[in-house]
This record gives sequence, C-alpha cells and structure tokens, in this order.
Amino acid sequence: RATIVLDVSRSMDWRGAPAETRLTKRAYAEQLAAALALLLLRQRDAVGLIRFDDAVRTSVPPRARTGQWRRLVAALTEPGNGRASDLAAALGQAARLVTRRGMVILLSDLLVDLDEVLPALRGLRAAGHDVTVLHIMDPAERDFSLTGEARFTDPESELDVPAAAADVRAAYRATVDEVIGEWKDALGALGAGYELVL
Repeated sequence: RATIVLDVSRSMDWRGAPAETRLTKRAYAEQLAAALALLLLRQRDAVGLIRFDDAVRTSVPPRARTGQWRRLVAALTEPGNGRASDLAAALGQAARLVTRRGMVILLSDLLVDLDEVLPALRGLRAAGHDVTVLHIMDPAERDFSLTGEARFTDPESELDVPAAAADVRAAYRATVDEVIGEWKDALGALGAGYELVL
C-alpha cells in the first residue's frame, strides 16, 4: 500500500526562466506522482493520493482496483486554493488513511519549517511506514542565476523585497545548501529516504 502526498501550495506554482518552456514545480510533481502511481498500480500495489496546501484538498484512499488510475489522474487536475503548506496536517491524514504498514511518498518543495513537520514524520516511521521525500526544486531555485536588480515576492506570504541579485547570491546559495543538508540529515536520522529532484 502506498500513499502519495502532493504539495499543491502556491510556491509549487513557481517556475524559473524561460517560463514558456519550463514546467512549474507543481506540474512537474504531478507528472512524477502520476508516473509513480502507474508504476505501483502495475505492480498490483494499492495506491492513494493526498493533495494539500493549507488544508487537505483531495484524499483518495489506497486501492489496487482497475479504475484507481483514472481516479488518481482526475484528482491530480483538481485546483489547490490556499497559499501556504500545512505539511504536518497532510502527513497526519496520510497516517489515518494508511492503517496497515505501507509506503508514504511525499512530493514537496519543502518550503515549510522542518521542526513543525518532524513529529508527523516520526509518527509515520514509528507506525512502521516506509517514508520517502522527493524534494522538488526548479534548477533556477538551486543555482540562483539571476542578475541585476529584482523584486522578490513570496507567493504564499506575499512578502515583497527589492534587492540586487549580486548582493544576495552567495547568501542565498549557502542558505539553500544548508536547508537541503538539514532535511537530508533529519530524514536520514529517522530512517526515511530523501531525494532532491530538479
């Protein structure tokens, strides 16, 4: 049994340049979720889906039936309405849905506070679930290749900060590397899997 937990918060609607040729993080994660679901269903595993932003938007219980693929694909196209991510609540919902030991696969840009999410992840591991986190990032988020003056706006909080890209590049890259390391170490300590997906 597997449950795919997909972040559809506003930050997942971001994409780097060139915008016309690049998928948003959300579209990329949806395609990845669909591919994982199909692979698992073809192995005759039961697969479910939870989509969340600041609330759980979609909950499809794990099934291995013939029509499950269509239900999952239809659910992937539903809109998200909130701004921020409430990952702890989504993982709590996953724990209630997957009553027998199974797999929980989280697809998120992880723009949440690690300390708020760790208890939910710890609970899933304590219940015997295999947990894998796929950290979705756009290559432009990782590299920060912008130049010149820019205005940076957080899509979830709408915080707006003007800055020169050269002034923030080194600090930004160091912060991103530090956050990736924190997630990787924390998940490793729990016995959960972590993969950075660019």
